[in-house]
Amino acid sequence: MAALEVAMNAFLPPDRRPEARDEALARCLARRDTYDTTVLKENDDLYFVSFLPKLSRCGIELETPIMDAGAVYAIDARGRILAEL
Repeated sequence: MAALEVAMNAFLPPDRRPEARDEALARCLARRDTYDTTVLKENDDLYFVSFLPKLSRCGIELETPIMDAGAVYAIDARGRILAEL
Protein backbone atom coordinates (compact mmCIF):
# COMPACT_ATOMS: atom_id res chain seq x y z
CA MET A 1 0.00 0.00 0.00
CA ALA A 2 2.91 2.35 0.64
CA ALA A 3 4.11 1.93 -2.96
CA LEU A 4 0.61 2.76 -4.20
CA GLU A 5 0.43 5.91 -2.07
CA VAL A 6 3.86 7.13 -3.23
CA ALA A 7 3.02 6.53 -6.89
CA MET A 8 -0.45 8.12 -6.64
CA ASN A 9 0.93 11.24 -4.98
CA ALA A 10 3.52 11.56 -7.74
CA PHE A 11 1.04 10.88 -10.54
CA LEU A 12 -1.88 12.96 -9.21
CA PRO A 13 -0.76 15.26 -6.42
CA PRO A 14 -3.67 16.35 -4.20
CA ASP A 15 -3.23 20.01 -5.21
CA ARG A 16 -2.99 19.36 -8.96
CA ARG A 17 -5.14 21.55 -11.20
CA PRO A 18 -6.57 20.03 -14.38
CA GLU A 19 -5.08 21.21 -17.68
CA ALA A 20 -6.42 20.40 -21.15
CA ARG A 21 -8.15 22.05 -24.07
CA ASP A 22 -11.35 20.19 -23.15
CA GLU A 23 -12.40 21.22 -19.63
CA ALA A 24 -14.55 18.11 -19.00
CA LEU A 25 -11.69 15.84 -20.06
CA ALA A 26 -9.23 17.77 -17.87
CA ARG A 27 -11.50 17.42 -14.82
CA CYS A 28 -11.92 13.72 -15.53
CA LEU A 29 -8.18 13.09 -15.83
CA ALA A 30 -7.57 14.97 -12.57
CA ARG A 31 -9.86 12.62 -10.59
CA ARG A 32 -8.20 9.71 -8.84
CA ASP A 33 -11.25 7.48 -9.26
CA THR A 34 -10.92 7.72 -13.06
CA TYR A 35 -7.95 5.33 -13.04
CA ASP A 36 -7.67 1.58 -12.79
CA THR A 37 -4.68 0.90 -10.57
CA THR A 38 -2.51 -2.20 -10.49
CA VAL A 39 0.29 -2.99 -8.03
CA LEU A 40 2.70 -5.78 -8.96
CA LYS A 41 5.26 -7.03 -6.48
CA GLU A 42 8.39 -8.03 -8.37
CA ASN A 43 10.20 -8.99 -5.15
CA ASP A 44 10.48 -7.71 -1.56
CA ASP A 45 12.38 -4.65 -2.77
CA LEU A 46 10.57 -3.71 -6.00
CA TYR A 47 6.97 -2.84 -6.86
CA PHE A 48 5.41 -1.64 -10.10
CA VAL A 49 2.34 0.60 -9.85
CA SER A 50 0.33 1.40 -12.98
CA PHE A 51 -2.49 3.84 -13.64
CA LEU A 52 -4.77 3.50 -16.68
CA PRO A 53 -7.64 5.93 -17.25
CA LYS A 54 -11.22 4.79 -17.77
CA LEU A 55 -12.87 7.90 -19.19
CA SER A 56 -16.25 6.16 -19.24
CA ARG A 57 -16.35 6.72 -15.46
CA CYS A 58 -16.81 10.40 -16.29
CA GLY A 59 -19.30 9.75 -19.07
CA ILE A 60 -16.71 10.52 -21.75
CA GLU A 61 -16.35 8.39 -24.85
CA LEU A 62 -13.63 9.39 -27.32
CA GLU A 63 -13.28 8.23 -30.92
CA THR A 64 -9.50 8.25 -30.59
CA PRO A 65 -8.03 6.85 -27.36
CA ILE A 66 -5.65 8.93 -25.28
CA MET A 67 -2.31 7.15 -25.36
CA ASP A 68 -0.36 9.13 -22.76
CA ALA A 69 -2.81 9.59 -19.89
CA GLY A 70 -1.54 6.78 -17.67
CA ALA A 71 1.76 5.91 -16.06
CA VAL A 72 3.79 3.10 -14.53
CA TYR A 73 6.09 3.67 -11.56
CA ALA A 74 8.87 1.46 -10.19
CA ILE A 75 8.96 1.89 -6.39
CA ASP A 76 11.51 0.38 -4.01
CA ALA A 77 10.78 -1.03 -0.55
CA ARG A 78 11.75 2.30 1.05
CA GLY A 79 9.05 4.12 -0.91
CA ARG A 80 11.40 5.79 -3.38
CA ILE A 81 10.43 6.20 -7.02
CA LEU A 82 13.13 4.48 -9.07
CA ALA A 83 11.59 5.20 -12.47
CA GLU A 84 8.51 6.43 -14.23
CA LEU A 85 7.88 4.30 -17.29
